[in-house]
Amino acid sequence: MAPRQLLVWTLAFGLLWNILGWLGNNLLLGDAWDAVGARLAPDFAAPWGGLARELVTIASDFIYAFAFVWLFARMQDRTTRSAIGLVLVIWLAGAATTYLAIVNSGFLPLSIAVQTGMLALAIFAVTAPLLPWALRRVEKRAASP
Repeated sequence: MAPRQLLVWTLAFGLLWNILGWLGNNLLLGDAWDAVGARLAPDFAAPWGGLARELVTIASDFIYAFAFVWLFARMQDRTTRSAIGLVLVIWLAGAATTYLAIVNSGFLPLSIAVQTGMLALAIFAVTAPLLPWALRRVEKRAASP
C-alpha cells in the first residue's frame, strides 16, 4: 500500500469510527454518560481545554485506524475474516485496556466503561469488512485498462 493510500484509509476509518462513536455515546449511551457527569466533583476538569481537549478526545480512533490499515496492508490473508480478527486484537490491546485503566484509576465507573467499550468493539467489527472490500475495488480498478 502506497503512503498516500495509507493516509487516506487511516483518515477515512478514523473519521468513521469517531462519528459512529460520537453517535453511539450520545444517542445510545447519553443517559449513562450524563449520570457519570453528574457524579463528577464540581472542580473536575480536563487538564487542557478547547481545541486541545477535542483533539485528544478524537486522537485514539485515528491511532487505532492507522494500526488497522497499516497492519492489514501487510497481512498475507486480506479477507473480511482477517480484518475482523485484526480489529478484535486492536480493540483488546487498545480500547479495552484503556477503559480498564481509566476504571482502575477511579475516573470512570465500570458499567459505562463496559458499555462504551462494547460500543467500540461493535463499531470496529461492523466496519472492518469495508477495508478488504475497498482495497479489492481499488486493485480491480488499477488492473483494468
